[in-house]
Amino acid sequence: MKKNLILLEFRNISSAFFILNEITKNFNVNVEESRLICPGKYLLIFSGSQGDIDNVRRNVEEIRNQKGKYKHIIVKTISGISGDLLGKLNKIIQYPEYVRSLGIVEFSNTAEAIKTADIIEDMSPVVILTIKIGIGMCAKGVIIFEGDTSAVTEIISKIENENLEGMISSDIVNSPSKILLDNFRF
Repeated sequence: MKKNLILLEFRNISSAFFILNEITKNFNVNVEESRLICPGKYLLIFSGSQGDIDNVRRNVEEIRNQKGKYKHIIVKTISGISGDLLGKLNKIIQYPEYVRSLGIVEFSNTAEAIKTADIIEDMSPVVILTIKIGIGMCAKGVIIFEGDTSAVTEIISKIENENLEGMISSDIVNSPSKILLDNFRF
C-alpha cells in the first residue's frame, strides 16, 4: 500500500509537541512516528492524502516563517512511499543467506535518509535491509541495502551524483565476509 508522508525533524522537543498538537487538531492525517531520535531531537512522520500532506507542509512552513523559534524544522514530503518501507525503520538487520554486496549511505539527518530510502527502493532491484534513524548525538540516518554488485554500485553512483542534502558518506561492501555480517548488526 502506497502512502503520502510528511517528515518533520526538530532540534528541540517542545517545538515538536507544539507542532504535533497543531497538526492533530487541524488536519486529517495519521501519526506514523512520534519519537525522540537523540537527546534534544524529535521526529514526526504523518501520512494522509496528498492534499492533506500538502496542507500540513504549507501550515508548518507558515509557522516556521512567522515564528523564529521554529525556523530549524526540517520538512520533507514523500509521495507514494511503500508502506513496507516504514516497517524497515530501525529494523534489526536480517541478512539473506547469501549477501552479494551491501550499500551503506549515511546522512546527517533522519528525514533525508528516509526520503532517500524511498528513492533507492524505486530505482533498482536492491533490497533495503534497514533504515537506522536517530543514530548518535546528531540523529544521523543510515540506509543499508543489499543486491548484486552492479545494482548496488549503480545506486551508490547515482546517489553520490545527486548531491543530496545532508549526505555524509556512502560505501559499497562487495562480497562481505561472514565475520563482518555476524558482527555488523547495529
